[in-house]
Amino acid sequence: MVAVADSAIELDAYEANAGTKKQVLREAYADWKATHSVDRVERDSDEWKAMMSDTNAAYQNLIYAKKNEANARRRLKTAVRNFRNCN
Repeated sequence: MVAVADSAIELDAYEANAGTKKQVLREAYADWKATHSVDRVERDSDEWKAMMSDTNAAYQNLIYAKKNEANARRRLKTAVRNFRNCN
């Protein structure tokens, strides 16, 4: 039961971190648009490519956070399954 609780707490922390990283990425996009005086960026345009390039670090941080979240979710499911099989 302790393993399940620990895994749930771990997942909660990773979910919060992923949410934060998502917000940071949104802010990076908004900052880029404000800096370049652009209201809307069309997908696959030259502006899009520039924005993606300039905000790549924030995007990669989000991807890494989502992977950690998914792994924590998998560990929680494993802990729950192991708890059920032992009882």
